[in-house]
Amino acid sequence: MAEHLFIENIEMVSNILLGYVGNGMLAAAVAGSIYAAPPSKHISYAIDRVSQYNNTGILMVVPNYTGDCLNFGIAIEKARQKGLKISEVIVNEDCSIPKEEQGVAGKRGLTGIIFVMKIAGALAEQGLSLEEVTKTAHDVLQNIATYSVGLTACAIPGQSPMFELGDDEIEVGQGIHGEAGYEKMKLKPCSEIVAFMLKRLREALSLKSGDSVAVIINNFGALSQLEQGIVVYDVVKHLRSMNIEPLRVYAGLLMTSLNSAGVHITLLKLSGDDKSFFLGCLDAPTVAPKWPGCVYSISTENARKVVQDPVARTVETIGMEITLELQNLLKQCLKSACESIIQKEMHLNDLDRGCGDGDTGSTLNRLATGILGNLDKFQFSHPSSVFTELAHIAEEEMGGTSGALYCLFFTSITTELVSISEKEGWLQIWARTFRSGLNCLIKYGKAKPGDRSMVDALNAFCDTFENLLHKPLVDICDALKIATWKACESTKNMKAKVGRASYVKQTQYFQNVDAGAYAVATCVEAITNVLKNFN
Repeated sequence: MAEHLFIENIEMVSNILLGYVGNGMLAAAVAGSIYAAPPSKHISYAIDRVSQYNNTGILMVVPNYTGDCLNFGIAIEKARQKGLKISEVIVNEDCSIPKEEQGVAGKRGLTGIIFVMKIAGALAEQGLSLEEVTKTAHDVLQNIATYSVGLTACAIPGQSPMFELGDDEIEVGQGIHGEAGYEKMKLKPCSEIVAFMLKRLREALSLKSGDSVAVIINNFGALSQLEQGIVVYDVVKHLRSMNIEPLRVYAGLLMTSLNSAGVHITLLKLSGDDKSFFLGCLDAPTVAPKWPGCVYSISTENARKVVQDPVARTVETIGMEITLELQNLLKQCLKSACESIIQKEMHLNDLDRGCGDGDTGSTLNRLATGILGNLDKFQFSHPSSVFTELAHIAEEEMGGTSGALYCLFFTSITTELVSISEKEGWLQIWARTFRSGLNCLIKYGKAKPGDRSMVDALNAFCDTFENLLHKPLVDICDALKIATWKACESTKNMKAKVGRASYVKQTQYFQNVDAGAYAVATCVEAITNVLKNFN
């Protein structure tokens, strides 16, 4: 009987990652750091391991977050280059933000992904083709919707809460990664809150009297069992009062958000021929221990201890070669930029709270620390090899969306440096390479100038650099510093259209400048200060 293989990225605690792997659900799970997508190389490794034991196809089930889409997209494209049969479903069932107010990133993927994994996994276990399983996964996606309410903000260990929430308030549409939601409401009795959530879900799925549903009630992590039980009771009561029958109800700690208290309610619409078909898949046996009602079981008989052999990295010294003087200058620029970022870590984290994960400074600190730790090993004679190393460190140390974006930026610069003629002046070369890096970010990250991101500062930098190439270096440096800080300041109160911040619609979280733009301006200032002293 054919078996189809499922790989999923769930950015939660380890028991969640392990809990959905098993016959009837996933073949592998790939984890990133807290609230961050895994690097593409980790995903590629999982694909390679899974594909060794089965060649019938791989289905990638990915929640719709920018970092996940970028890094899984990289791994998927690499897998296709190898000739692997692979398809994907991007889960995006969050209905907390009105369609007209959604950013280009679209809707988030929340606990509805569990329904997708379970139904698709059951069909794969039955031996259906990859095409059939993929089509059904998309059918499930069209019939699910999720709404969330948070009672408390979460905090990454050692950090402050990600946003402020009064004791008499609830966060409506709170994200699974700790980001603030669509709006705040006054705290009300559980029954009233559940009725409000179900009203929105009913509208999203066009549910009517006589319909049936399957329900997931997910505990964010800090809700007590008593409170969770009250929510389950109220959900069933209100659905039946609307003459909508909950045929299956799954509740528990299914996708957690650290120490946050709150709930997701996910409905799967069961109608027509899909009703018995979906129910059959939900009731199909699985050994995945975290599926609600599943018997906890770990098979030790056929367990394989997979040890990844260390791969020695070699970086080619190709492309243009620069003088010893310019080598020392490049090294000093990197050192100064990294030290400035490390110094600004806490401020960058503060800028990222509420509309993000509150970890921009910590993430960039890992990049800066990684660069400083390897600075003496870089082959500065060939700038392309330096930026190859920077791309590797960004992907390896940062993870998530930031890691993918910086990896793409440095990779594009590397490609440009390899192809550039040494006959060009070095200022012209750097202007061209940075423009190439920016174009790559816009292409894959979707952010454009004006979308409130690091692209705003980078675009101002590139425009200014290109327009002033005929000027003395000191004048160029002063203009670059002024332009990037001005672009950074312009992101204050700007509406976010990309990334996780695009899900947050409350203006109080956008009164400060964008953290990514601030980081770019910080680096530009540090680098231009070094260049101004260059003779």
